[in-house]
Amino acid sequence: MPNPTISIITTVYDAKDYLPRTVRSVLAQTFRDIELLLVEDGSPNGCGALCDELAQTDPRIRVFHKENGGPASALNVGLDNVRGDYVGFVDSDDLVEPDMFERLYDAIRANGVRLAACNADAVDENGAPVPGAGVKTTQTGVRDAMALLMDTFQTGGFYGLLCWNKLFDIRLFRDKGVHFDETMFFGDDASELHRVYDGENVVCLPDILYHYRRRGGQMTEAVFPPRKLDDLTMYWNWLCWFRQRPERAEYYQWAVAWYWKVFYLFWCQAGEAGELPALKEQFLAHKKHLDSILPHILRCPHVPGAEKARAVLFCAAPTLTYRLARARGQAKKKEERS
Repeated sequence: MPNPTISIITTVYDAKDYLPRTVRSVLAQTFRDIELLLVEDGSPNGCGALCDELAQTDPRIRVFHKENGGPASALNVGLDNVRGDYVGFVDSDDLVEPDMFERLYDAIRANGVRLAACNADAVDENGAPVPGAGVKTTQTGVRDAMALLMDTFQTGGFYGLLCWNKLFDIRLFRDKGVHFDETMFFGDDASELHRVYDGENVVCLPDILYHYRRRGGQMTEAVFPPRKLDDLTMYWNWLCWFRQRPERAEYYQWAVAWYWKVFYLFWCQAGEAGELPALKEQFLAHKKHLDSILPHILRCPHVPGAEKARAVLFCAAPTLTYRLARARGQAKKKEERS
């Protein structure tokens, strides 16, 4: 086959029950000049054989088998084998609207940018809508791509942290030397997107063109999966990157605020889940970063005064700070019940 215009990467692990429908969803695109790269990441439940079977149904499917190495390593295999001028990502249990990639491609071409994005909603295991779980932005049209991260800092939304609701010019990865961090399990793609966004504009469409699936029992649904600490690495990477760019001083201030917020939140969540003793060593490996930016936290305009006081106490005595906060929370609940 000649090189296609758009390559779509789907990494495959433990999605045998959903993959055929996902593949049909991609192959039904109104934009026909595509290839679908199925990167099977050493899944133990027959996904590899299923990928090979699906490849027999359409010449646009290419299959890559690899030993299990996590989502980032599978994504990187896909990136290294893309033949198209543009690349999109579809998770192995998700669905896309038939015109998603045509709409994104047309938006890129019409606006002279190298990146387009759309809104998404969520469905459960049976395909029923999950209210309130959508990924959306209200700021549509052409904008600074880095502003997608500012949306995350200001609202806590995930729109800018995802690869699968976007279409990228492949040069955004290749010319900038971007690969995903294979040491990470959470945030492995988001941790590198600031490098993709740097110096670019994005066109954001208001339409819901992607449907992501929320499955019960998934890693992302666990109370506090240990690998979630990878998010601290992601926020730290952003913080360090913005610190080296004075023209992005506002982003650095927000990154400081979020590193403190996420660190303390994760410490409390792990404590409530009873997992803090097992994870304490990993937390303390990150805490040296937190200690180093305490002066920046105290000067940060996005950290309230009470949180600044909490940060000082936490850096000095994290266990005591958590116990005091927990006791205060329990006392408040008891008061509300009485």
